[in-house]
Amino acid sequence: MLDGQSYNPQKIIKQILISVFISLGTIIAIFLILSFRGVSIDFSQFQPIWLVGGFASIIAAWLIDALRLFFTTQAWEKPISYRNSLTGVLSCYFMSSITPSATGGSAAEMLILNRSGMTWGEAGCLTTICGILYQVTLLILLLIFVLVLGVHFALRGILLHLLYSFLIFYSTLIFLLFFFLNRMDLVYRLVHWGMRFANRHFPKLKFSEEHVLNWVNDFFTDFKNGFRILFINKPQYLILNIFGYSLYFICFFSVAFFALLSLGVYVPLKQVFVHQIPLYLVFGFLPTPGASGGVELSMSSVFLSSTGPEKISLFILFWRFITFFLTMIIGAITFFRVLFAIGKKLSRVAPPTKAAISGNEPHISNSE
Repeated sequence: MLDGQSYNPQKIIKQILISVFISLGTIIAIFLILSFRGVSIDFSQFQPIWLVGGFASIIAAWLIDALRLFFTTQAWEKPISYRNSLTGVLSCYFMSSITPSATGGSAAEMLILNRSGMTWGEAGCLTTICGILYQVTLLILLLIFVLVLGVHFALRGILLHLLYSFLIFYSTLIFLLFFFLNRMDLVYRLVHWGMRFANRHFPKLKFSEEHVLNWVNDFFTDFKNGFRILFINKPQYLILNIFGYSLYFICFFSVAFFALLSLGVYVPLKQVFVHQIPLYLVFGFLPTPGASGGVELSMSSVFLSSTGPEKISLFILFWRFITFFLTMIIGAITFFRVLFAIGKKLSRVAPPTKAAISGNEPHISNSE
């Protein structure tokens, strides 16, 4: 499965450069388009002190998300240290920012959870359910702002179609997940077909079919047990996750509020929230690494009427630096630290023992 050796640092660096290039290229394009139209950048009301609030908000979001993960692991009675939970969420942010449709984030978080003492099935179940609750929380917040607080917003064009696509996609995904969990015979057939395909087309791949089947069986057994734990035995952890994600989004979406204030633009906080919620529901469908390009353009279109063309490019630059580039830098440092720690442990293991590491992998200690 996944381990520290599965991540090639050179490929990761390449993905970082691609993601940064797309994001910075889009921001520069916004500056250039406005300059070609004769729009000058307005620094007249710039108050950098408000950006401190943006930095504080993003750090608070990280800490709250780590606390959510810290408490959630206790449902399996395998609590991890808060430091490891913070490592998990930061690694997730980093890999999400450099992989298409943020697909690498879950794998990175699973790696940290597995190294912290959970099985792959338990880590996969936790990550999957939390991923679903992440989107559910966004929908709940949107309904609260619209139906309870009376905030109005307009979602038209491609964003509206993407929102419909999101609802259809996640409904289908949840249906298939529960279907296969209750039809393990189909899972084993697919695994057998995959192994035959690999043997036929990739003969150089060497693996034990018995080991693969045992791993799949253990993975899905732990996965099903995890669903039973969270949905039947300990549903309070579902509520805890929704509450934790709600606090996380409040802090995360507040970054845009402070970025606007730094430019002398006041937009009511609840309006700032409701502008961003639908966007984050659909950003996962964007195929670029970290949704780069689409994120900048979407936020520009949503907040242009509030900032005006003179300030929109600066707003996007400040907001994107705090929510994306800063998170990527901190997440990269954290994740590479984990990879180097794993590499050092593997280098100390004798060759005959390395083959068995997948069944008994070293854990991350609090000192690493």
